[in-house]
This record gives sequence, structure tokens and C-alpha cells, in this order.
Amino acid sequence: THKITDVWVFADGQILGVFPLPAKVPLSITNSVSEVTILAGIRKNGMNDTPVFYPFYKSIVTTVNPKANEGVTIPLDFEYIPDAKIPISESFELGNSFTIDLDKNPETNLQLTSESSILGSKSGLISLTSTTKFIEAGCSRKISSGENSRGQSYIELDYKGEGEIAVGIAKSMNGVLRIEYVLFVPAKENWNKIYVDVTDKLSPSDYNEYFIILAFTRTGNSQISNIYVDNIKHIHF
Repeated sequence: THKITDVWVFADGQILGVFPLPAKVPLSITNSVSEVTILAGIRKNGMNDTPVFYPFYKSIVTTVNPKANEGVTIPLDFEYIPDAKIPISESFELGNSFTIDLDKNPETNLQLTSESSILGSKSGLISLTSTTKFIEAGCSRKISSGENSRGQSYIELDYKGEGEIAVGIAKSMNGVLRIEYVLFVPAKENWNKIYVDVTDKLSPSDYNEYFIILAFTRTGNSQISNIYVDNIKHIHF
């Protein structure tokens, strides 16, 4: 899944602009042949006023020979760059890696469900009630300080439902665990994707290892508030 909202377009090394998709991009025909480079644009942390190009999507580079008043169609077949490390890629099809019980309540957990999924047949389900208003779970896959170059780091997440979702990092240093949340986002009625920038949290040398954490809070008055999550990825250099 993706939520590429716009494209950053360059011609012969010069930026032409940032264009919302679907886009028609004007191109000078001063040169008979132009090299066009296209970067995938997203909204960092889901903020409409924070457009960035996603560093983990490979740019599309092609050569075009434009003619006046004629269009050239370029397919946007983006893929991850070869240097991207994806230590966590949880689609819930084969199991559930978010099994660390951080809220210490044995009655709260993230379950597998076939009720709804954005891709595949399963997703993760969190059911919140008047007695279980908060669930906090961590990923069992832990990343050591040597695995992450402390460059740019993101968490990708598809979600929907009723309630609030918090995305964060749990850092461990000499046996002491410290939880740092990055973003709080309300769930939506329909599936939505978000790219959460955790670069600032993982750049300091203040951990021996870390893992991804998710927290879910009941915000409505429904007897049962369900939140679904899917395709959770942690990606870094």
C-alpha cells in the first residue's frame, strides 16, 4: 500500500516543482531530449502542510523527447530503494509480532482478524470497551543500535476504526526501558495510510536497542470501539 500524494519533478537536474497527483507537468522543449527524474511525495506524519519526498522510494528516471503541445505519459511504478532496511514488516497474514504487553493487563492485546484488511486477508484488531480503554503493545522484533545507521527512519502504518492511535519507540539502555511517543492520530472510518518520521528519536546514541510500540485509546461512546491496523513497516538506512 502507499499514500503518494504528489510528485517532485526534475528535468536535466533542475526542479520543475511539486505537483499533486494526478499531474500534468509543463516541460521546456529547448533541448530536444530531456532527462526527467520523479520523486514520490508524501505528507510526513500525515500533516497536509508538511510535504516531503519519501527517501525510501526509488526515484523514477527516464528520457523523453517532447513535442510542442503533446503529452508524454510516464508510469509511476515506485519501489523501495535497494539500500532500505525493513526489519519490521507485519501484515498479520502469518502471525502477530506485536506481543509485548506494555500495559500489563492480560485482558488487553492485539488480535488477528479476517473482518477487515486493506491488503491480504487479515489485519490486527484492537477492541476497546468501558473496562479496557487503553492498550499498549510493543513489537517483539528488537533492533540493536548497530543495525540502524541513525539516518532517516520511518514507520508506515495502515489503520481505520474508532479511537486514537499513538506511535512510538521504546528504547533500552543498560536494562532501563524508556518509552517515547512520536505521533497521536485519530483513527478514521475508512482505511488510511500514514508515514511516521522517527528520525529525531533514533538519531541520538541513547539506546542499546529499541522496538516499535503502538498504543490505542478509547475516545467514543460506543460499547465496543474497534481499531484495525495493517501493513506495519519500520524502515531505515
